Amino acid sequence: MSSPVIATDTDQGPRPSQQDACSHRAEPTTGGWRAAVADGFGDHPGTREAARLAADTATAAPGGAADAVLAAARAITRAHPGADCVMAHARQDSPDEPVDIAWVGDCRVWTWSPGEGLRQHTRDHTRGQEMRDLRVSDHLARSCDHTVTASVATAAPGSVGTATAPAADLVLFTCDGIHDHVDERLLAELVTDHAHAPDVLVRVLVDAAREAESTDNATALVIGLAPDGRTRHRTRQERLLYGLEGFGGPGDHLPEDSEHLLRVLAEDRTAGIACDRFLLRDGATYWCTKDSDHTDRHVSWHGVSWSRTY
Repeated sequence: MSSPVIATDTDQGPRPSQQDACSHRAEPTTGGWRAAVADGFGDHPGTREAARLAADTATAAPGGAADAVLAAARAITRAHPGADCVMAHARQDSPDEPVDIAWVGDCRVWTWSPGEGLRQHTRDHTRGQEMRDLRVSDHLARSCDHTVTASVATAAPGSVGTATAPAADLVLFTCDGIHDHVDERLLAELVTDHAHAPDVLVRVLVDAAREAESTDNATALVIGLAPDGRTRHRTRQERLLYGLEGFGGPGDHLPEDSEHLLRVLAEDRTAGIACDRFLLRDGATYWCTKDSDHTDRHVSWHGVSWSRTY
């Protein structure tokens, strides 16, 4: 049984300190895994260490996901009284088993599969979410999204959120530094386009948060199925380009009726949907560009468009 592929990326951003933490453990004999993302908050000098301890404790704890969150609560209140964080934890015993999820606060857990797309399985413990539940306008609710109503230090059996997700090709953890700033449509597109490469996906998500001017710490953790020889999932752009005579190399030319594909790809770029190709037609190269940086490397952010160079 091969181990799942686990990747993480985090960025402090403009914050004075990094208070996000993540932890994970794979089980090579069963293909199972455990993982946690914690997000510290408050001015306590031990906040960073409390978040790290919470994530590590949850990953190592026996029992179910909710038991792990409660174990993290006991650990940080003993070691760092007064410090606090929010967190999400999940575990899966084997690739075919359901995913056991528990959380307090506004870290999120998502799953992705080709047929189901991206699905969120956590529900934020915030004042903003409570307002949305009461049908208050989203504009007003946003102003209260950073007021959490449950945390690790205050966790009790009745306050820990729990969920069970069906087995999926990919499990994603995000802190609010990502999902509060990256539009869910763009998030879904980026996950779909990079589901086959967890190490790329986590970097893309953190960079997308920065491009969206997130001022918070940004952390992503991804658990993907180990490669098994199956055909890699094609990106949306690759599906659009499928059937063209050629792309991505000197001397390649596009069919005469492909202008509409270029327009669709340009619209994708405007929407911030990932693409990592360049095209040639009639001596003109259509590059996927960001500002004036002409490159055939991956770029995927807002304001990027297809442009012509000769």
